[in-house]
Amino acid sequence: MTAVSRVLAQVRPGSAVRGAGVALACLSPGLLGRARALAAAYVVGWPLDKPGLQFFTIVPDEDEDPWKRTVVPIVTSGASWTAVMLTASSAIRRSRIPTPVAALLLGGVVALGDTLAADMFGRMKAKAQAAAAERDAEEPATC
Repeated sequence: MTAVSRVLAQVRPGSAVRGAGVALACLSPGLLGRARALAAAYVVGWPLDKPGLQFFTIVPDEDEDPWKRTVVPIVTSGASWTAVMLTASSAIRRSRIPTPVAALLLGGVVALGDTLAADMFGRMKAKAQAAAAERDAEEPATC
């Protein structure tokens, strides 16, 4: 198995969908079409796995309504991700790189970056949970 195939085998499904959406957005001639492709890719990729690349997310307090705790993070992170990727896809269309090549490159970078960021976050979260569990085990039980 080559290094490239090992990396491709590790790309998360949601990351692949978001990367494909970025590539399609680069190929779309209009700004509205690019925005739709990006938003759709984010929405389709969310249930597959939460994104690793998140630029801005609002998480309501725990005393908020349950629907707000579910909807607000998706909407805010999706809107910020779409805005950043719309800027990137528009900029890459203006570059000297041929658009199809640029679309594949940017889509691939997004898919790999999203996967790497999610994996890194997962490892950090596991370390924090292990440290919290160890701290709780060391504390004497008080009645």
